[in-house]
Amino acid sequence: MLAYPHLLAAFYQRFNAQDGSPVLAVLAMASAFAVTALGFAFAWRLGHAPRPTARSLTARRFAYLTVAAPPLFTFMGVLLYLMKIEGADAAVWTGLWTAAAAWVAMLQLTRRSDVDAVDEAGAAAGMQATRGLAALRVTHGISAAALIVVFLAPHLFNHLVAWLGDQAHQSLMLQLRKLYRHAWIEPALLLAMAFQLLSGLALWLPKTRRKANLFDVLQLASGIYLTFFIASHVNSVFVLARHFGVDTNWAWAVSAPAGLTGDAWSVRLIPHYAIAVFMLLGHLACGLRVVLLGHGVSDARAGRWAWIALAAATIVAIAISSAMLGARL
Repeated sequence: MLAYPHLLAAFYQRFNAQDGSPVLAVLAMASAFAVTALGFAFAWRLGHAPRPTARSLTARRFAYLTVAAPPLFTFMGVLLYLMKIEGADAAVWTGLWTAAAAWVAMLQLTRRSDVDAVDEAGAAAGMQATRGLAALRVTHGISAAALIVVFLAPHLFNHLVAWLGDQAHQSLMLQLRKLYRHAWIEPALLLAMAFQLLSGLALWLPKTRRKANLFDVLQLASGIYLTFFIASHVNSVFVLARHFGVDTNWAWAVSAPAGLTGDAWSVRLIPHYAIAVFMLLGHLACGLRVVLLGHGVSDARAGRWAWIALAAATIVAIAISSAMLGARL
């Protein structure tokens, strides 16, 4: 985690230096992506226990938090920019994560390693809350479906159209804005996103206490990633850009004219966006699996559909990331 901003800086320096090594640049960026992957791996490993102890639960949640390093670093960078604090991103990041790690370490020292995170009284209360969580889960899914239809699917498709050129993207974007920037629809979308964040966290906390398979871990990891990504993205669009009269078009998203690879600040957006697309579609894939299981589909068949959706998520994430880096047909 502490190395994350330094890995991005190393990529920028190596990629843009006249005598730089492309191999070292790619290695640095791959290492930055690996921060999220390592957080996921630790969360998966810690998620095998059927009844986690208080210590393992804290470690598990901290691992999930490290998955969200890209949007956290971007969010922090935007806040520092708004506060007119320049050139301190790496130092602030190091200080915050050092403090967080120290706090977690102190929590671990004050807890017994043999005490379950869920005691008997808590388990009884959890049984009573199951019905409420089920209703919240359904509402969370319905809200997500509305967001997908009205905004997310058109928005992602708009990014894919960039393969046909910036003008093609711009033309479609202007048409789509008539829908999701409508005076009634835009506030509704923001409310739906806020509900997604709050309800998602309400569902996330109790689920981290249970034994998790690979799909469960991906759903939890993608949920926490998207929480910080949405917060960062909304803050960037509505506070940073619109407040200062900046058009949040394709040029803004890809940091034109320098591009994502040509600006020292914007290189953070490469993993920020790429992983976000995969996490969004991966979260939906895991949700699809849960819906299929709830309708009597076998675990094996539901898993196959989820893997197909995850493969599609990977392809879409690579395609959009490539377009943002300048790939064109």
